[in-house]
Amino acid sequence: MLNATKAVDTVSILAEAPNLETAHSLYNSGQYEKAIEYAQAAKDLDPWVIDWVVIEARSRFALGQYEEAYESLDAYVKERAYEIRPRLLLREAALYTGRPEEAERQKEALAYLVNERSRRYGYDPENLVAIGHIALLFDVEPKLVLENFFRRAQEFSSKPVSAFLGTGNLALSKDDFKLASKAFQEGLVEHPGNVELLSGLAAAFQEGDRSQLLNFAQQALAINPRHSPTLILLAEHLIAAESYEAAEQNLDAALQTNPKSPNALALKATLAYIRNDSEEGDLQRAKALASWNGNPEVDYRIGKQLSRKYRFSDGASHQRIALGLDDSYNPARIQLAQDLLRLGKNDEAWPLADAVHESDPYNISAYNLVTLRDRLYHFETLESEHFLIRMSKEEAPVYGPRALRVLEQAHAKLTERYGIELPQKTTVEIYPNPADFETRTFGVPGNPGFLGVCFGPVFTINSPSTRFNNWEAVLYHEFCHTVTLHLTNNRMPRWLSEGLSVYEEKVENPAWGQRMSASYRSRILSGQMQPISSMSAAFLQATDGEDVQFAYYQSYLVVEYIAQRFGMDPLRDLLVSLGDGVSINDGLERHLAPLAELDEEFAAFAEAKASALASSYRFESQGGPIGAVMDLASPQTNYSAKLDNALASLEAEKWEEAIEELEALAQSAGYLPGPENAHWPLSKAYRGIGYKEEEARILKVMVEHETHRLPPVIRLLELAGERGDPQEILKWSSAWLAINPMAETPWRSLLSSSQAMDLSQKSIEAISALLALKTPDRPSLHYQMALLTGATDPRGAKRHVLQALEEAPRFADAYQLLKKLQSDIARSELPSSLQSLDLNNEFLR
Repeated sequence: MLNATKAVDTVSILAEAPNLETAHSLYNSGQYEKAIEYAQAAKDLDPWVIDWVVIEARSRFALGQYEEAYESLDAYVKERAYEIRPRLLLREAALYTGRPEEAERQKEALAYLVNERSRRYGYDPENLVAIGHIALLFDVEPKLVLENFFRRAQEFSSKPVSAFLGTGNLALSKDDFKLASKAFQEGLVEHPGNVELLSGLAAAFQEGDRSQLLNFAQQALAINPRHSPTLILLAEHLIAAESYEAAEQNLDAALQTNPKSPNALALKATLAYIRNDSEEGDLQRAKALASWNGNPEVDYRIGKQLSRKYRFSDGASHQRIALGLDDSYNPARIQLAQDLLRLGKNDEAWPLADAVHESDPYNISAYNLVTLRDRLYHFETLESEHFLIRMSKEEAPVYGPRALRVLEQAHAKLTERYGIELPQKTTVEIYPNPADFETRTFGVPGNPGFLGVCFGPVFTINSPSTRFNNWEAVLYHEFCHTVTLHLTNNRMPRWLSEGLSVYEEKVENPAWGQRMSASYRSRILSGQMQPISSMSAAFLQATDGEDVQFAYYQSYLVVEYIAQRFGMDPLRDLLVSLGDGVSINDGLERHLAPLAELDEEFAAFAEAKASALASSYRFESQGGPIGAVMDLASPQTNYSAKLDNALASLEAEKWEEAIEELEALAQSAGYLPGPENAHWPLSKAYRGIGYKEEEARILKVMVEHETHRLPPVIRLLELAGERGDPQEILKWSSAWLAINPMAETPWRSLLSSSQAMDLSQKSIEAISALLALKTPDRPSLHYQMALLTGATDPRGAKRHVLQALEEAPRFADAYQLLKKLQSDIARSELPSSLQSLDLNNEFLR
């Protein structure tokens, strides 16, 4: 009777002969329940096809039916003991049903089968992939697995999806995102529309172009809206963007399909911890571990997400828990190494990176870290009262002392301003190689665009030799992060952290930081500004570099509005409350005003700022029917057209016409940064006609507004040199060094002006820098250094004289100075009662 009923059910499910393509389609589209029914019915009709068992098991995994999957697989394996694919799944099911001993037994059985019957499996590409996964369980070299199993499986006429998934997922696990992307894309050529390949391809962009991540994730969900890995990936993306409610919605959607999903529950715990609800976090973490209490991935995921929120101590604690469950779990080991480095605990971090690299040479993050450590070994460390700077031996003697001065000044101002005392010295690392900076900062190279990144007690910056920017402003900006992160216990949204640092830059120097531009004006007046209550979306919605820069500017404007409207005391109180666990919006309402009021006032503040810039102009491009319509419709003058006309006059060397047009723009529109700037071409026009005083006047306006632009500074130094004005030479050479300290010219100018003004300390600094830059006049520089330091440090001065003579043996003045220094040193070694004797007296000699 039972058999008859089963046969009827089978017929109702299978209207035709069992079809693997249909079963895979059901699984791929998220119809897991139907896939299970179909596979079970097909298995009854054709039990020799292993794929029915595989599809059923994977569908049960997707639904969180771990116990049912275990029972089904266990029964099958007992009948078909030599099939390795179902046994691999049985091992996984044993883990997720709290049977670790059984999982280990199945692992050993898999090893036995592969060793004893390997030839039997070599003719089937699916079995080759399975052997590759078994090899990875036994720590076989990943590259051997790729070449001998996954890629070999792709050489068959029927290239299985599993071969591409195996390659891509293995690459992802080693942080080799380029290889992962390539593997998934190749798989999609063979299997278009496969959800797992699309989801994997989305994950390959998790440390790169987030718009690509969103693109492929949306494609995957369009095919299978229930695909948990994609929903979880999107949740991670949204957590990174501080869009916590949307992340929660994605996790809830994933849990509707699989209520036991450890990864989804781990992220639910993460959200609770981020909100400082430790009780709820512990509850969700316990749920995540309920099916497999020895799963190290749960705490690894929680810790990694907390670290991405700059809560490195909390993140490190979870990685330690993960390693307590499995001390060889490399993802947790390498993440813990990175967390410890960001906490300044290098001595504990490097052995972890070494251990991962030794056990898995293919792990890209571990390889990058140990390679970076070898390079850091050659760095020099400079130290002051509150800072440790690590930088290259070539750059340290050039501008290291200057960097320490900038940092100590920042420390004095910002710690007093925010009323804190930092518990340890801040470590600053300056990288002359952008790839090393990216590795140290993000774990992998290939994330350009950042000038610096702060972790709290440690921050990193790109060397000023890699790009022209005001590196002193960058140091000030990043140290402000150190202060505010400490004040909030690393619990502050990105927009507030960045907004405060940009704001403090401009408090220190109005020419630092960002300023309103034509592009920003247009964005604000066209309604693209975020309200304060959802300011985190400014970074979430950024799709390119311009969007990111506008996010920084919006964040700065919010802080400027708060500081002007409420003052700094409520702002400091807000930061303290964030450190106590208050959410940002609750803190804003508690210390400032209701959110609706803040949003309304801020919108008016930002629009007023934007409207004030070049208020009599619009910035549409000239030409075409649209431009003609705008000319008729708008009472405002087209700035772009005016500038284009002026630039045409400049190009034709019609200096007076260009000056008239550009002066009118500069005076009526004010100062505009970016491509709309009229001041730089105006300075060129004055230079062309020979009006140097007017040229200098315009250039000074530029430097008063933007300190990162080098050409105006270089020209101002040239003009000061022509006038022979040592004070101006000193000023502009110093401005040049704040952008590019590795250039020889500004140090020479600094030396000449400081000598003319009898500023010995600045002269010593300039000579030290020129010596470090290995300029050809080293003998003369050593001699000048000896003259400057002879009275205070005769032994050091003597070394400089000897170095001068080593390179220039006929340097007569150096011999005379050496003789005097030797006499001074000898006198200093006499008893004090005899030091007044003339040691050059022939009788005494």
